[in-house]
Amino acid sequence: MSVTSEPGMISSFLLVYLSTLFISFVFGEAEIRFTGQTEFFVNETSTTVIRLVIERIGEPANVTAIVSLSGEDTGDFFDTYAAAFIPARGTNRTVYIAVCDDDLPEPDETFTFHLTLQKPSANVKLGWPRAASVTILSNDNAFGIISFSTPSSISVIEPRSRNASVPLTLIREKGTYGMVTVTFDVSGGPNPPEEDLNPVRGNITFPPGRATVIYNVTVLDDEVPENDELFLIQLRSVEGGAEINASRSSVEIIVKKNDSPVNFMQSVYVVPEDDHVLTIPVLRGKDSDGNLIGSDETQVSIRYKVMTWDSTAHAQQNVDFIDLQPDTTLVFPPFVHESHLKFQIIDDLIPEIAESFHIMLLKNTLQGDAVLMGPSTVQVTIKPNDKPYGVLSFNSILFERPVIIDEDTASSSRFEEIAVVRNGGTHGNVSVSWVLTRNSSDPSPVTADITPASGTLQFAQGQMLAPISLVVFDDDLPEEAEAYLLTILPHTIQGGAEVSEPAQLLFYIQDSDNVYGEIAFFPGESQKIESSPSERSLSLSLARRGGSKGDVRVIYSALYIPAGAMDPLRAKDGILNTSRRSSLLFPEQNQQVSIKLPIRNDAFLQNGAHFLVQLEAVVLVNIFPPIPPVSPRFGEIRNISLLVTPAIANGEIGFLSNLPIILHEPKDSSAEVVSIPLHRDGTDGQATVYWSLRPSGFNSKAVTLDDAGPFNGSVVFLSGQNETSINITVKGDDIPELNETVTLSLDRVSVDSDVLKSGYTSRDLIILENDDPGGIFEFSYDSRGPYVIKEGDAVELRITRSRGSLVKQFLRFHVEPRESNEFYGNMGVLEFTPGEREVVITLLTRLDGTPELDEHFWVILSSHGERESKLGCATLVNITILKNDYPHGIIEFVSDGLSASIKESKGEDIYHAVYGVIRTRGNFGAVNVSWMVSPDFTQDVFPVQGTVCFGDQEFFKNITVYSLVDEIPEEMEEFTIILLNATGGAQTGIRTTASLRILRNDDPVYFAEPCVLRVQEGETANFTVLRNGSVDGACTVQYATVDGKASGEEGDFAPVEKGETLVFEVGSREQSISVHVKDDGIPETDEPFYIVLFNSTGDTVVYEYGVATVIIEANDDPNGVFSLEPIDKAVEEGKTNAFWILRHRGHFGNVSVAWQLFQNASLQPGQEFYETSGTVNFTDGEETKPVILRAFPDRIPEFNEFYILRLVNISGTNLSHL
Repeated sequence: MSVTSEPGMISSFLLVYLSTLFISFVFGEAEIRFTGQTEFFVNETSTTVIRLVIERIGEPANVTAIVSLSGEDTGDFFDTYAAAFIPARGTNRTVYIAVCDDDLPEPDETFTFHLTLQKPSANVKLGWPRAASVTILSNDNAFGIISFSTPSSISVIEPRSRNASVPLTLIREKGTYGMVTVTFDVSGGPNPPEEDLNPVRGNITFPPGRATVIYNVTVLDDEVPENDELFLIQLRSVEGGAEINASRSSVEIIVKKNDSPVNFMQSVYVVPEDDHVLTIPVLRGKDSDGNLIGSDETQVSIRYKVMTWDSTAHAQQNVDFIDLQPDTTLVFPPFVHESHLKFQIIDDLIPEIAESFHIMLLKNTLQGDAVLMGPSTVQVTIKPNDKPYGVLSFNSILFERPVIIDEDTASSSRFEEIAVVRNGGTHGNVSVSWVLTRNSSDPSPVTADITPASGTLQFAQGQMLAPISLVVFDDDLPEEAEAYLLTILPHTIQGGAEVSEPAQLLFYIQDSDNVYGEIAFFPGESQKIESSPSERSLSLSLARRGGSKGDVRVIYSALYIPAGAMDPLRAKDGILNTSRRSSLLFPEQNQQVSIKLPIRNDAFLQNGAHFLVQLEAVVLVNIFPPIPPVSPRFGEIRNISLLVTPAIANGEIGFLSNLPIILHEPKDSSAEVVSIPLHRDGTDGQATVYWSLRPSGFNSKAVTLDDAGPFNGSVVFLSGQNETSINITVKGDDIPELNETVTLSLDRVSVDSDVLKSGYTSRDLIILENDDPGGIFEFSYDSRGPYVIKEGDAVELRITRSRGSLVKQFLRFHVEPRESNEFYGNMGVLEFTPGEREVVITLLTRLDGTPELDEHFWVILSSHGERESKLGCATLVNITILKNDYPHGIIEFVSDGLSASIKESKGEDIYHAVYGVIRTRGNFGAVNVSWMVSPDFTQDVFPVQGTVCFGDQEFFKNITVYSLVDEIPEEMEEFTIILLNATGGAQTGIRTTASLRILRNDDPVYFAEPCVLRVQEGETANFTVLRNGSVDGACTVQYATVDGKASGEEGDFAPVEKGETLVFEVGSREQSISVHVKDDGIPETDEPFYIVLFNSTGDTVVYEYGVATVIIEANDDPNGVFSLEPIDKAVEEGKTNAFWILRHRGHFGNVSVAWQLFQNASLQPGQEFYETSGTVNFTDGEETKPVILRAFPDRIPEFNEFYILRLVNISGTNLSHL
């Protein structure tokens, strides 16, 4: 395994494992399986962590296992993978599966996690159980939250002659799982809901998956006049796991006012027979008390019918009365509540008994939002007649209730509510006298209280009603109620009228000026709490103002209310030595009464408490007035409150507050004193308070005197002292601790007169958790890395908890960058149970087959859950995964057997082959690969080598090879392009060769043998030109003569200067060329000239024998004719002389001329001459050359001797002679 660490790391603590590279310890067979709990039912919370324990049984072996979620990742877990490495020296590992709290409504969901091996192994197998199930219970309102989605208030109109539905939309928010049933009921009114709505209670069901239900409530047509009615439809309960949204659990239905009543105001009219119009009101929208009811916004109409019968008791239409309406339809426009029917009563002067007729409202003709109510029929009775001057009597309305005149409250002294009516006829002026008398034994004149005592009523013609005006004297004298009798005097009638019953009226003047008294408390200083060594009591004083007639009983209540809100409901019994309610008697003529309410000797009076005395009722005891009296009654002050002051209160000792006191364990000292104040209400005398301190709370057993103390003691209140304190010492230590609670209690007081204040006798002292009770979390010393690993390796990290381990804590780990997916178990939540000190996690890198460069990751710890986890310094581990899967690429040709065939370039037609080179796998960085063509020496292609350069992220390049122009006939040639020597970290693949074929080319055009002809001057040189290869197409070739030594311009031959063209037709392989040589008679050596083939067309080239040579053989003695100069010369012994050889005609070429001396015969060297023979060499162009003869000095006297110098031979050419 390749693992590196920063300098200074202790290699023995390096815990990075790659199971596939460990030295195997397997000697037999090992088995991997889950152990312990494999079925879990958990809630969806942010701190739900499932522990799965993986164990290895059998032979020791290094094993890397993977736990993975089966099926789709639904986002319910932080990570769907976890890895565990079990070294050979271990037997098990725990992996942690953290539930993700996602706010999505979900029913119970069951997930399966499978155990697998990282790689198959012959020595390690999977055992059973190899699967674990996790059921996340329904959460986030999976079954929904039920509420109304309609407006909170709905106004509806009650239908007429039918029922109508109000659709109510209910929604199920959040989840929609399962069937849910919600119950509802209807309340409100003022009328019972059953009369207007149906149903008024029931169930509404949501089928599974349904989020919306529309429920119809029926509005009933009840034909009952109603104003706006408000009903509340309330969701009450729900079954099926759902909840009710309390904020939208009700809907208000307002049934708008409806069914406006239509009826007559009264059912009977008794009218006299006189010539007048009877007006009969018809009401719309009013109840019996005249209050508006029902709708009035629309028009309402109804028809009526007049009913008469043929008898003497029934009035006849158009005889006794006339219907004055133009038609029989009554119309009530909007907001009009009263209409009238008018009938003319006909005065016929015929004495008649009472006659009647009826008017009926017809129900079936009613139009609009209205209902016909009673009375719907009116009986009109025409009184017996004819008494034209009328009958006088008191108005019958006066007898419905007693007539009472209140002297004290009358708005004025004049009273005009007593009237006399004139029934029958109203003809003429009528008068009658009346008299007022006391209806009692009181002898005083009536006029002492009321005037006048008598009078006369005057009725003018047509007048039906006349009031009697009385004036009541408003004095300040308290008086009892008095009765008076008012009488009409029949004998005083004037004008022809009569007096009928009732002719007397009894009425009363109400008792006045508080004749029986007005009861109230005396001024405040008369009401007090009295306290003496012998007794305590409430001293109360009541006054009776106004009159004091009769005995009056006053009922009152006295309550003791502890300090706080002045609420009678808080009253406390057992303080007064009386019952809560009592009474006292004001005897007649008494103006003041004082009482004392004793306070119990053992009663505790709290400072700030109140005695509340309330006057509740007053009763007249011994007098029974004829009408209900106004007095006795209470004045303005009916209630008094008496405060219990500190001077009166008993001593009450307690804490100033009952709230907990938050304390901190001292850090900079070993102990710290905390003072808790005590307060005493009531400061008389000395009191000792005994207290105790006892541990409480969930960890009370952990609290000792080493934490706080002392555990008991006492404090003293001196006389007049109302404040002191209890001192508690909080001690410091270095021990991790949770919140520790001790309760400081006041146990008792040394004197009976003082009490402990209820509710304030104890306080909790909470010493906040300290010294890291949850621990400090960080990576262990041997897990801090950094790590450098290969893909497929595993890193085992240990997270340790130092300091305290008293509570459950949660940590979160994740790999940065967060978007990476290089590890199994990329993130997760770890659970440290109380007492647990270490958790081991394994991060296994994925064999993803993706090319990658060196990748750097950080494993980071962070706190998780509501309770913060404190982190140490080592919360980050660096992990580097080395580059893998050929990140720089594998370079090769794009396909197997890549091949290209091209022609040989020719002229401007350049041919090339392109070969795609691809970089597979990774594309990181700039890389190169070399290439070459084999063979590379033929000079048929270019270039024959090169380098392909790939930039970063580039993955495709081309190699381009061109064919060269060589005009050499060639059969098809094959070349191989080879990739080699990749650089930059790349490698070559298996497709490293490609082939190139250059097709057969350049069919030769050439001179047939012989290509060199020797001709004499005057002859013709004939040549044959051939073409090889294909004759499927025509081609041409040009030819021309080229001067050599022979020159066409100088007339040696007939030149072809600009070139002639030979044409090879299809199928033709041979053509001829002829050139004539001229005869000029000039000595010449062999002189060549040339015939050149060029510019062949088609796929042909002039190749190899493209030039023919014509040699004009030497002629006209071109090498010359040699002779000695024709002069005899003498040579003396010992001297020399030159004899010249002459070269005539041509001077071409190198020629050797041999000479020899003769004297009858040839001489030998040394005979007379040093040299007797020799050779003279003529170079090209030389015309003369000497032969030097030197006579040998023999010192022998001699005569002239004659010798012959002779040219004996010519060599170097056969075209010269002597």
